[in-house]
Amino acid sequence: MEVLKIDVYSDVICPWCYLGKKRLEKALGSAGKNAQAEVRFLPYELNPATPEEGLDHKAHLAAKFGGVHALDAAHARLTALGKEVGIDYRFDDIRRTPNTFNAHRVLWMAEKEGKGNAAHNAFFKAYFTDGRDLGDKKVLAEVAVSTGLDKAAVESLLAGKGGEEEVRAAEEKAYDLGINGVPFFIFNGKFAVSGAQSVETFVKALEKASE
Repeated sequence: MEVLKIDVYSDVICPWCYLGKKRLEKALGSAGKNAQAEVRFLPYELNPATPEEGLDHKAHLAAKFGGVHALDAAHARLTALGKEVGIDYRFDDIRRTPNTFNAHRVLWMAEKEGKGNAAHNAFFKAYFTDGRDLGDKKVLAEVAVSTGLDKAAVESLLAGKGGEEEVRAAEEKAYDLGINGVPFFIFNGKFAVSGAQSVETFVKALEKASE
């Protein structure tokens, strides 16, 4: 059986990345390609200039969307779309928009240990459902350990510079590829799909990549 390689660039504070991940999974299931798919998650920071202490979530996004009403409308739409694929978005419970560089370092470790998918699910849920601060190293360690990663190894990584070069290099590659938004999916290195497309669109992409 030929392996179907899918590279996914995403950020764990991107609601569309969470939605896109779940829609891709649904597409893999409906196309019967779960067994042959090898999904690799790659880092992308939506806002690498976010201060280490993070930003006030609602104020930051309201300014970006042009006001609280526009933001609430966007969140209501995402909440409805999320329910279709089993995501429980609770935007009102999110207090901080974190800098996600350290989260990506932990996810790099998870990917190396074959736990990338589980770690991404855990980080997405921690942020979007549980309202946890992914800029807090203690929170990052707790969430990572819940997926089976070694606590001492995660804490050592976060206390040092482990994964920094690798994450930076992966992000630079994304910029070199011209990726300026996420989620971004690359199928078998042949073609790409940008955004949280419909399940049907992903199914077509999977069929095309398998040709």
